[in-house]
Amino acid sequence: MPGFVSQRMWKQSSRIFIGLGLFGLGGAVTAYLDGVISSRTAIAIFEQVVAAENREEGQQDREADLLHFQLAEFAPDQSLWSDDARARYENVRHNDGSPIALLKIGRLNLEAPVFLGTDRFTLNRGIGVVDNTAFPGEVGNVALSAHRDSFFRPLKDIVIGDKIELQTLQGIQHFQVSDISIVDPTDISVLESSDTSILTLITCYPFYFVGFAPDRYIVRASLVSL
Repeated sequence: MPGFVSQRMWKQSSRIFIGLGLFGLGGAVTAYLDGVISSRTAIAIFEQVVAAENREEGQQDREADLLHFQLAEFAPDQSLWSDDARARYENVRHNDGSPIALLKIGRLNLEAPVFLGTDRFTLNRGIGVVDNTAFPGEVGNVALSAHRDSFFRPLKDIVIGDKIELQTLQGIQHFQVSDISIVDPTDISVLESSDTSILTLITCYPFYFVGFAPDRYIVRASLVSL
């Protein structure tokens, strides 16, 4: 009888653990799919906004005006803008979580939207701009962070000399990887400001570490002219 009870309890426990495992797996899959769908939607929105911005001023229609409301708050150079463009920008300026740039690394087949901030919700949808670093398109150190098991997983295969494309509403910047390093999480020197345009990509390391990874993988790239 005791053996029967023990066997019954073991079966019940097994079912509970299997159920919890499936629940956890389901949550992980849901989060992954949400990230993929959100990322692709964000890319589509950004490309529509860029297309609208590139139109002749006289050709901009109501659709373009509506797309402006999908822009995130950022700090573009307005020195060449018309008074009308400045006025329209100020009217729609707000942070609604829309992408402010696109990051592309052709050789690695990496394309992902760039958002402001590095909170969990943002990094589930794409790449985040680290607080207190330069905005994409500005002169300075643009530091971008993403998860090692999603958008920045391809960085495991990056090499010095690889080309990186950063597209903003002001145009496309081209960078070339100049340095790859592994640092301690407390090393914030990689976030220091710069008088030149550099790109710093940050993710956790090792890439296949189980649990919280102990180090940070740093890719530095310099602006190049084509």
